[in-house]
Amino acid sequence: MDQPESVVVEPALCTACRACELACHFHHTGRFGTSRRSLRIEYLADDGAVTITFEDTCDGCPEEAAPLCARFCAPGAIALRSSA
Repeated sequence: MDQPESVVVEPALCTACRACELACHFHHTGRFGTSRRSLRIEYLADDGAVTITFEDTCDGCPEEAAPLCARFCAPGAIALRSSA
């Protein structure tokens, strides 16, 4: 699975705090870390750009009310898609 259909990604809003990576790792393991995550945040120091990449291991957090990456993204770079 790529990016979950329920989220919208705005890399320009990302501060590279990596809270989404921690939340994703928690979803997969029940612990905080970053080794078993399904998305990656890359900060490119040359131009300040940030990339947000979802991997095939992303399952969209089906047992959660919303994907944890979106729930814990404070700047709103990964947000829930509006249902309107």
